Amino acid sequence: MNKPKIVRLTFALASLFAVTLASGQSMQSAGDAPQASPQLRYIVIDLGARVANAISESGRIVGATLFGAEIHAAYWDNSRSPAIDLGTLPGFTLSSATDINPRREIVGFAFIEDFSVQLPLFWASPNSAPVELPGVPVGLSGIASHINPRGQIVGWFRSEDFFSVQRAVFWPNSNAAPVYLAELSNELPHSIAAVINPSGNILGDGCDADFVECHAAFWASSTSIPVALASPGGQFIYTDILLSGGVGSALNNAGRMVGFAYNADFSETRAVFWERSTSPAVILSTAGEFINGGAEAISDRGQIVGNAYNSDFSVLHAFIWPTSTSQGIDLNTVIPSDSGWELQHASDVNNRGEITGFGVLNGARHAFVLIPVHGSSN
Repeated sequence: MNKPKIVRLTFALASLFAVTLASGQSMQSAGDAPQASPQLRYIVIDLGARVANAISESGRIVGATLFGAEIHAAYWDNSRSPAIDLGTLPGFTLSSATDINPRREIVGFAFIEDFSVQLPLFWASPNSAPVELPGVPVGLSGIASHINPRGQIVGWFRSEDFFSVQRAVFWPNSNAAPVYLAELSNELPHSIAAVINPSGNILGDGCDADFVECHAAFWASSTSIPVALASPGGQFIYTDILLSGGVGSALNNAGRMVGFAYNADFSETRAVFWERSTSPAVILSTAGEFINGGAEAISDRGQIVGNAYNSDFSVLHAFIWPTSTSQGIDLNTVIPSDSGWELQHASDVNNRGEITGFGVLNGARHAFVLIPVHGSSN
């Protein structure tokens, strides 16, 4: 199996708890890295969870963590609150929450241990039982990845083997039948829909039958023909989103987007930014040995977060780009040097500059929230 297939396979799994390209990364002390400008500083809060997928503008967080012996979707009212168990469907033992909107409506999915079956979920509030979103065809699985303030939801359906069928879908609301989004082309029959903004713009991708050639895709609405976002050129001929399995808001309210570009054999990747659907991709700069990577989320203020790998993909660190033209900053350089953390992946950022993600704390995987220190450049 080649790397593009591995990325596609792990997308649905990595947002759950521990199956991710980052899980096998070697440890590197954040204290060994060059220190960033003192204007950018954060405190780190341990959520005591496996993963924090999304953070709302008011600081509400969703993800997944252990409740007893089972991993369930989780909700935190703020970074200091205990996790609330969102539960799962009858007959399932596992679930994950992928996004929350301002109305505190939550989406995610239930799954079984071998991931062969996944069903898209909706919670009307953190105190509601999950319900399965309608319309999953017999023999297919489904994931709900994002919900906008109007309650519109996007995700995708897929076959049990992950590779035979994969189609981007849109739900007008939690009770409505799903709508299949148009494909990029006959040569790119597979697709996902990852993010929907308040205007109903959708960001996802389209891939060929072997999941080798992929292109980030933008739908102006659920009824639009998608546009393949431009690659940055040179050897980086393909583009995609969500390199390390995050579920961040890679499309903001202004229609700006982030993702990654990769070369033909997937030996190199670059985090990229698009000003709009007709703009060329801009490669985001990183620092030091961390030349590979991907951007996972962009706030309305233009802050971008994601991750970067070293040349052989053996070490992964969480990164922030204060703007699309800024030098990328290793987030390990802007937290207390004695924190015990190695921040590996930043999954989402809100307009207050708060960041969710996961990393390693004293040798174990933990989800975190970064809170900007008062007076920092955030």
